[in-house]
Amino acid sequence: MKRHQHRGINKMRGLRVLIVEDSEDDALLLERHLRRGDYQPFVKRVETRETMLAALQTQPWDIILSDHSLPHFGSMDALTLLQKESIDIPFIMVSGTVGEDRAVEIMKAGAHDYIMKDNLRRLVPAVERELREANIRRQRQAVENERARLSSILEATPDLVAIMDLEGRIHYMNQAGRQWLGFIKKNHYAGASLLAHYPLWTASLIRDTAIPAALREGVWEGEAVILNPSGGEIPVSQVILSHRNALNQVEFLSTIARDISERKHYEQELQYRVTHDTLTHLPNRILLRDRLIQVLAHAKRNQRLTAVLFLDVDNFKQINDGLGHLTGDKCLRTLAHHLAGCIRESDTLGRYGGDEFLIILSDLRSYSDVETLIKKIRATVSQPLKLNNNDVFITLSIGVSLYPQDGDDEEALLKTADAAMHTAKHSSPGQCRYYRPEMNVRGSELLALETDLHRALEREEFVLYYQPQLDVTTGQITAVEALIRWQHPNRGLVSPRDFIPLLEQTGLIEEVGKWGLNTACRQAKAWHSQGYPIRMAVNCSARQFQQHFLDIVHQILQKQSLDPAYLELEVTESVVMQDTQSATYILQRLKEMGVTLAIDDFGTGYSSLAYLKRFPIHSLKIDCSFVRDVTKNEEDAAIAETILLLGNSLGLEVVAEGVETEAQMRFFQDRHCHRIQGYWIGRPMPAKDLFPLITGRNNP
Repeated sequence: MKRHQHRGINKMRGLRVLIVEDSEDDALLLERHLRRGDYQPFVKRVETRETMLAALQTQPWDIILSDHSLPHFGSMDALTLLQKESIDIPFIMVSGTVGEDRAVEIMKAGAHDYIMKDNLRRLVPAVERELREANIRRQRQAVENERARLSSILEATPDLVAIMDLEGRIHYMNQAGRQWLGFIKKNHYAGASLLAHYPLWTASLIRDTAIPAALREGVWEGEAVILNPSGGEIPVSQVILSHRNALNQVEFLSTIARDISERKHYEQELQYRVTHDTLTHLPNRILLRDRLIQVLAHAKRNQRLTAVLFLDVDNFKQINDGLGHLTGDKCLRTLAHHLAGCIRESDTLGRYGGDEFLIILSDLRSYSDVETLIKKIRATVSQPLKLNNNDVFITLSIGVSLYPQDGDDEEALLKTADAAMHTAKHSSPGQCRYYRPEMNVRGSELLALETDLHRALEREEFVLYYQPQLDVTTGQITAVEALIRWQHPNRGLVSPRDFIPLLEQTGLIEEVGKWGLNTACRQAKAWHSQGYPIRMAVNCSARQFQQHFLDIVHQILQKQSLDPAYLELEVTESVVMQDTQSATYILQRLKEMGVTLAIDDFGTGYSSLAYLKRFPIHSLKIDCSFVRDVTKNEEDAAIAETILLLGNSLGLEVVAEGVETEAQMRFFQDRHCHRIQGYWIGRPMPAKDLFPLITGRNNP
């Protein structure tokens, strides 16, 4: 019997009941009826406005049972109080005296039901019904509140938000969208086609690609262009979503479009700046290489002749030293203008770097056309350049390589033209030389180096030097870059410019790179153990950047017990853009390991905002070519500032490399650059030489 009673108690439902009643016996009677209906009520009896208000403010109630008429208070008074306080609680009038007309009046005033005291059998069913309806009412109100909240958010967002049918006809558009498209009134868009507000090429993209993709896959994301009322184009980043019903049928589409005009402007400006020389506004070496690749592809398809001319200003250092760097800059600008007047529209003139220019001649009828151009160039530079009231005479050393005999790709032609130019320069000023195989004496030297490279790793001839990176805010050395050096037994320290390309070409870079990564991580762990948590930056080459590289990094981190957060892998833009799909995968896995990732030499490659968004990058390194003259050249300063602004807006750290003067350091410090690297802080050096610098900087 006791066990049965215990089960019955467990089944009873809790109920908070506020009873407006002056008779305690009547209140107890209501409580007993509720208990018989499997409720376990918590009851509070009130009989005045003050006690009811106090009860409402101190306890949430599930239901109110009210007598119709009390000496100083009644059901109408209780209803008025609830409405004034905006409280939604099921209200049932329980009375033994009210007439039907009065009951109807009270129901119209807001009561949910009334029960006669002599018919309390209706009490429990009425309570259950009103609790259910109250729950439904509150759920409906919550949905309405959420809908209103979402609507206010959509109306306030600066992005275009629209709901469309499957044909692109608009059923809803928020305020920003209406302003973009010129819908003055809120309902003017009803039934209009969103496709009519795109230029034709974008309308085709949305109709033939985007909407089918959204219908098929649930979402499409990409870039498009929307027309404003005056016909102007608004570049947008757009998402189209399909929404399905319970039967998995697509009922409607929604779209969000964000104005990316400012981003596109910055992207185009940055793209121009990194493909053009800031001093002469000619194509720089990045664009020159791209143009040469295109010219050679055309030449191969159409059996055309092509030539590459390297031009170097003789004794340019004397102009800089004697007349000043500003005059030297003006000399290069003036020369660029004169050279541009010598070539055809189909040819390309660019500044390759320093005082070197490059000319690409395409679609030559014969090689005699090269001689014609050289004569025009010599005639042009034979006249003095007017530089700040000075007549300056210059001569050019010119090297020429011809396609196809001197090379069939851009690397070969550039290399042979450069070799010919250096031969001309070492002859006498103003000479021109066509490439000959015997000029490439340097090739024999490189071949000997390649032979020695195969034995260098096993002979432990490679060493790591470390160049410090200074946190601009704290003044402490928080990171170092590991740089590989080759201590040749006969040649001494071999320049990385000589052996790194050979490592790449021979494939030795993978094994040497693995050794370098392991050595750098071991050194970082050693510094950590001494109380200096320095981040170690290590370069990754294109040959290393393969999927098996993930296993190598993981194994080395485990072997050296190094926290992955203190390893920063540096890759160049060209490496990650060779195969963006594979690069995305590798970079994402490295990030999941906890490794930080940096784009090295930023600004000298693709410099696309699209890949910065796609790849999980932690930091950007401003190439030293933009740092060298940052305090003297407004255009270099503008590039550096643009990269800093870009990095900060994307939440990326920015590192300036090649800082050699305090003025350069102040420039980047004033513009909130995160880290600087360069001779002003320290040259690359062995770990034992760097450690005193770390302790001196990092100890208070």
